[in-house]
Amino acid sequence: MSQQRRLVLFLSDVEGNLTALRQTLKGVCEGLDLPCPEVKWVEPRPESLADSGWHVAEIPLVSGKTSGKVSSPEEHVDAMTQALSRDFRDRSMGMYVDREHSYARVCMAAPSRPPRAMEGEYLDVLRQAARWLDVETTALARLFSGNAARNLLAAAVDFGPDGKAVETPSHPAPPPEPDEDDRFVEAKLAQAKLLMDEYLNLRK
Repeated sequence: MSQQRRLVLFLSDVEGNLTALRQTLKGVCEGLDLPCPEVKWVEPRPESLADSGWHVAEIPLVSGKTSGKVSSPEEHVDAMTQALSRDFRDRSMGMYVDREHSYARVCMAAPSRPPRAMEGEYLDVLRQAARWLDVETTALARLFSGNAARNLLAAAVDFGPDGKAVETPSHPAPPPEPDEDDRFVEAKLAQAKLLMDEYLNLRK
C-alpha cells in the first residue's frame, strides 16, 4: 500500500460484485477509447471504511506515463465515478493520488445529484474526501500510506480542522475570576495576616 500513484474507488453498500464493477468500467473505457484496466478489491478492507458502509476497489496503475495519445485511467476518474453511481444506483467516490508530486483529485457522485470534485494539494483533497466518506482523515490516509497518517497527526498540531494555521496568542490569557471559595480563602488569609501583625506589634 505504499505506491506513489493510486487510483481507488469507493462504493457504498456493494455486495462484493466485482463482475458488475468490471462491466461498468469496461463500458466507460470503451466510450473513451481507453484500454479496459484491471480492478480488484482492496483487502483487507479498512475497518473504518467498512463500518461506514464503503467497499474499496483499486485500479492498478502502470509506472511511468503512457506514450503517445493514449490516456491513462486516472485522467477519467470523474467519468468512472459517475458511471458507477449510475449503474449501482448509490453513492460512489473515485480518488487519484500522486504522492510523489503531492497531488490528488477526488470525485463524489450520487444518484439524482450533481457530482462534486476537487483537485490540488494531496492533504487538502484528503481532508475533503474524508468528509465526503464520513471517516476520520487519518483513517483514509492509512489507506494510502501509514506515514501520511502520522504526518497528518503532526500537522494537526499546527493547523486547525479547516486547514488554517492556529495562531498562538501574543499575550497570555487573563486568569479566571475568583469564585466564592477563592474569596473566602483570601479573606481568611488577610484576617490571619492582620492578627499576626497585631501580635508582632504587641511584642515590640
